[in-house]
Amino acid sequence: MKRSLIILSLFGLGATQANAEVEQTFPAYNMPLVYSAADDDIDGYDDISVDGEDEISQAIQQLSAQAQQREDRLAALSEKLSQQSQMQTSPTYFGTSANRPAPRINSNSAPAIAAARAAQAAHSRSIGRCARYVRKALQAAGYEFTPNASAYQYATRGTLANAGFVKVSNNTPPQIGDVVVYNRSAKHKHGHIQIFDGTAWVSDFRQNSINPYSGGNYSYTTWRDARYTDNASNNGIYLAMNE
Repeated sequence: MKRSLIILSLFGLGATQANAEVEQTFPAYNMPLVYSAADDDIDGYDDISVDGEDEISQAIQQLSAQAQQREDRLAALSEKLSQQSQMQTSPTYFGTSANRPAPRINSNSAPAIAAARAAQAAHSRSIGRCARYVRKALQAAGYEFTPNASAYQYATRGTLANAGFVKVSNNTPPQIGDVVVYNRSAKHKHGHIQIFDGTAWVSDFRQNSINPYSGGNYSYTTWRDARYTDNASNNGIYLAMNE
C-alpha cells in the first residue's frame, strides 16, 4: 500500500486522493497485507506471522509436509509391528526365541525325511557320489537350491544357508537331519558331504564315523535346519553366522 501511495504521489496525487484511488480500484483488498496471529491470538498460534499470499502458501505447505512426515512414520511403525507379529505366529518362521522353543522333529519333518531318504539309498561302501546322494535326499524333503558339482561348495557357496540351514558348532551333539560338509583338500579336491540319520552319518554310503576318510584330520562345518535349532542362550550352543 505504501509503495502504491509513493508511486501515485510521483504523479502529483495527494495522500488522501491516492487512498481514494486505491480503494476505488481495489475495493476487495482494502485491508492490511500483514497478518500476525499475535494480534488475534487465534488457536494459540501466536508465533506464526505471514506477510502476503506467498508467505501464507509457504506456511501451509510446511504444515502439510510436517503432517505427511508424521503420517509416514506412523505407517512405517504399523507395518513393522505387523511383520513382527506375522513372523512370530507363522508356522514357517525360521528361528527361535526365548518364548518360542524349537519344534520337535518327527517323521514328517523335513530333516527326518531327508535323513531317511539318504539312509535308504546309501551303499555299504563309497562310490564317490556323496554330493549327488545327499543332494537328492535334501530335495526329496522339500529343500530348494541349485545343485553344485562338488560337495564342499554346498557350504562355501551358501547353498545350505539359502536353503534354510544355519551353521552350528562342530561340538554340538548331532540331531537327525544335520549336514556336515568337509572342505576340499589336496587328497580330496571335491570335499565331502554327509547327513545324520539319527544313528550314523550317511552319504553315498553308511559311514562308520563322522570322519569319512581312512585317516587324518580334515576341517568341516556342521549345518542344521534353522527351524529346529535350539536357542543358543538356553543351551549354550554357539550359532555361527552364515558367512
